[in-house]
Amino acid sequence: MALKHLAALFALVVACAAAPVRAATPATPSASPPCRLLLDNDDGIGAPGIHALYDALKDMCALVVVAPANEQSGMSQAVPHFSKGLPVRAIAFADGMTGYAVEGSPAEAACLGILAMSDGKPFDLLISGINAGENTGLGNLYSGTVNAGIEALVRGTPSIAFSLSDEDGDDYSKAVPVVRALVREALARRLPPGVMLNVNIPKDYDGIVVLPSRGLSAVLTGFTASRTPNGDTLYKPNITYPNPSPPPGGDVQGYFTGHKVTVTPLAMDRTATEAIDIIKGWPLTIAP
Repeated sequence: MALKHLAALFALVVACAAAPVRAATPATPSASPPCRLLLDNDDGIGAPGIHALYDALKDMCALVVVAPANEQSGMSQAVPHFSKGLPVRAIAFADGMTGYAVEGSPAEAACLGILAMSDGKPFDLLISGINAGENTGLGNLYSGTVNAGIEALVRGTPSIAFSLSDEDGDDYSKAVPVVRALVREALARRLPPGVMLNVNIPKDYDGIVVLPSRGLSAVLTGFTASRTPNGDTLYKPNITYPNPSPPPGGDVQGYFTGHKVTVTPLAMDRTATEAIDIIKGWPLTIAP
């Protein structure tokens, strides 16, 4: 990240920490000892998935909701508004609780929630979702839902991202037992440092498996070009979905072929450790 962006982020954090907008205190949860969760998503704070997530967890922990004001799907871990600041407005969320709508990306909402809207108390987990549609395989690189969780790891907060098949429309009931079970275990056992969980839930699932991120859920075969009314060339992707031949042993196959809830641990550190010695062996000299 550029130095000017770091400076802007510092100014943003200071400004937001001093602002009158503060996270509301929800009803006292039944969990013992008390836990605190930050909820985020990429479909926007008005999307039914994050409201379903709230309903699934409200009796387990104290909840704070900080999420994009509008849909931000496919934003990955982008932070495009850090240099100019993030407008935030308080909205009525659920059960009289106040949620916070951020004019920014999922990663920006995660960062803002952790650093400036936590009332100075750490969150036990950031929970992102419930996304409308799966985020299996390399799709996790593009997903705003998943990368809100990666941003949380950058800020020292463990996280879980949940995505559900969109075949049932706005019915998120099938995700609830999965969400509750995994959050309960993550709170009790703690995730390894620098690791989050990417959880994908099929429409009709048959068990749960832990699998690596492997393959693509869709196949991009190329683009079809056409002319727009103003004379530009429009390229539309040709996509086959789902992937008819996902690589074996990964979450794409487990989700689409095995109809399993897939749990994939993802690491914040993207270093290809096994390649370090290989690259060190290159004759790297810089000519004058």
